[in-house]
Parts: sequence; C-alpha cells; structure tokens
Amino acid sequence: MERYESGLVSPGQIDSLLKLRLVLLFAEYPWLRMSVAAAQQRLRESPWAITDALDELASAGLLSRVECCGQPMYRLTTVPEQRLRLERLARSFDDPQRRDEIYDLVRATHQERRFRDMGMARMGMTGVQEFDTVII
Repeated sequence: MERYESGLVSPGQIDSLLKLRLVLLFAEYPWLRMSVAAAQQRLRESPWAITDALDELASAGLLSRVECCGQPMYRLTTVPEQRLRLERLARSFDDPQRRDEIYDLVRATHQERRFRDMGMARMGMTGVQEFDTVII
C-alpha cells in the first residue's frame, strides 16, 4: 500500500496531532473557510495553539490564508498536487490500521521537532525554518 503521508508528516509540515486534526478537517470539507475563533470552537484547543498551527500549515503550503473583515481566514490549499496528497492522506486515515500508523508517525515527528527546537535553542538559534540546512 502506498504511503500518502510521506513528506506531509515531517517537521515543519504536519508535526502535531492538532495540525493533523486541522488538515483532516479541511480535507473532509474542502469548501470550508475558517477563522481561528471558529477552529477553536470546533476543536476545543487553546486559541494560541490553533493560531500557531494554522499559520505553520499556511507557511508550509498546506492551507491558504486570506484576510476577510480584518481577520485571517484559512482554507485548504488551491495547489492541485498538495490538495491531492491531503485528500489521499484523509482517505488513508479512514483505515483503522493506517490511522494508528499515522498517529504513531505524527507523534514521532512531534518528538523530533521538539528535540530539534531544543537543540537550536541551546545553540542560540531561533526562527530557523529549514531544520536540515543549519550549518554549525
């Protein structure tokens, strides 16, 4: 079976369970446009965590961000290749065995990101987006 999450579940992309939940929500309802407040109400997470997750997903190109009435609104990306990958991930998530594998992969990716963030903080490096291109 082909692994549709490869490349999507990685540090800086889908690297937390919250980001996974958001991406799956947008993949399930591709027409959905949502503000941070609406996402917070739907997912019952802190508004700061949701803001960070939505901004990071938009920066990664998985979501699109537009301003509407003075507040950011988010929707699924319009890039066809990315949309297809996200839709396949959502379909793959429907299989209970694959779902467990995806959860495990996201948890491992989250731990890797936290480890890398701590390492960069110790070296005094903050705000570095590309983890693999750090030269010491």
